[in-house]
Amino acid sequence: MEALGMIETKGLLASIESADAMLKAAEVRLLERTFVGGGLVTITVTGDVAAVKASVDAGAAAVTRIGEELLVSQHVIPRPHSELGETILPPTPISERRKEMPEPEEEPEPDVELREEAEQPEPEETAKSEEETAPADNDPDLKTDVAEMHKEDMDRLVEKAGLDKAIETIEKCRVVKLRNLAREYDDFGITGRMVSKANKMELLEEFRKYYSQK
Repeated sequence: MEALGMIETKGLLASIESADAMLKAAEVRLLERTFVGGGLVTITVTGDVAAVKASVDAGAAAVTRIGEELLVSQHVIPRPHSELGETILPPTPISERRKEMPEPEEEPEPDVELREEAEQPEPEETAKSEEETAPADNDPDLKTDVAEMHKEDMDRLVEKAGLDKAIETIEKCRVVKLRNLAREYDDFGITGRMVSKANKMELLEEFRKYYSQK
């Protein structure tokens, strides 16, 4: 590392402007962007001494054009000690880190025949499943299409098919649908912004509690 150049700014916008100007002004590499705290951001570049000095001057000038109060400090360290880079700076510049990231390995496709066999249910299980769903399917008043399930449909399903069957039905819903369904209840156990943060298991448990108390 021949030289180290740093500019500290207030706010992300000023830091982006300074980084852009620094990289355009001279042959330097972007080494690090650090969020110090309190809105302060430090941009660090490296390169030969002359290039880093020109780069820092250009970055500082770009920030002051936006607002002089946005430039907190600027500094150039010529020929920093090797241990400095090892202790406080990343060993690889930001621009080169993406190149070093390994490509994700693709999982091999399972054998087609094995997959088809796994997807075919056993005859006994199929018959049992049909028996369990028969009461709900034979009743035209019950809606079991989870994509169009609303509170009124859930109330009717609990009343006619039982709570366990109703919970089993909405278990097929995605968590987004369960959250939308929960918002239709006035006295649901999870309310407000907490609904958006609740996972599927928490929502199903609250539905069970809600109807158990009815």
